[in-house]
Amino acid sequence: MLLTIDVGNTLIAFGVFDQTQLVATFKTATDSKKSLDEYVSTIETFMQFRKLDKKLFRGAIISSVVPILTEVIKAAVFSAFGLEVVILNPGLKTGLPILIDHPNELGSDLVADSVGAIAKYGTPLIIVDLGTAIKILAIDTKGAFVGATFYPGLYVAVDALIGRAAQLSRISLTRPKKVIGKNTRDSMNAGAIYGTVGMINGLLLHFEKELGYQTRHVLTGGDAIYVKDLLPDFIYDEFLILDGLRVIYEKNEVANNAK
Repeated sequence: MLLTIDVGNTLIAFGVFDQTQLVATFKTATDSKKSLDEYVSTIETFMQFRKLDKKLFRGAIISSVVPILTEVIKAAVFSAFGLEVVILNPGLKTGLPILIDHPNELGSDLVADSVGAIAKYGTPLIIVDLGTAIKILAIDTKGAFVGATFYPGLYVAVDALIGRAAQLSRISLTRPKKVIGKNTRDSMNAGAIYGTVGMINGLLLHFEKELGYQTRHVLTGGDAIYVKDLLPDFIYDEFLILDGLRVIYEKNEVANNAK
């Protein structure tokens, strides 16, 4: 079995693969103040709850956009499993051509999203990842990453609005039945959710116009749950990034075995 870990700005997602099958997942809040021992305990509790045998694991791979936690999570996995951990960084074999101005600037999460989507859905693709930021990614007909658009995530946008408007208070995101809100809470939720859907659909048209062809559309990320029912043309894949990490690990495993 293989342990895959995505360290995001808001959540850390753990996934366990048996061959190509994702058999267990777990998410916990990203907290840079947590100690190594606390993360070891979190991992071991997950393993015990899902009744997973540590002896069956052959390896682990981490994607992280929180540098301060990368080594902590790596050490926690080694402590819990005794496994050497692969870190997804620019030096790792991914099989993804990156056709942007500064390829090394591309986040490991976006690399894993792209690799996972190409492996599962083919090309060309537009991938929308809703997390702390909304990332819209373009994959061309040859399977190359050709660019992206970034936008504030749902909660980031709402928090920014609350911070600038004295009479608005914090809300929990829920989709109202109508776009035209009749109260403050519904009005804020409508703006956040329906506004995000409108932005995604609008940018989708621009992406395909610039690419010059239509694409398949994939939706992922922790906040995709709020908009997935409003984007019927998208394939919703909650754990796409974990699939990408698995594919990348296997590419490097094969390459290392061939040496």
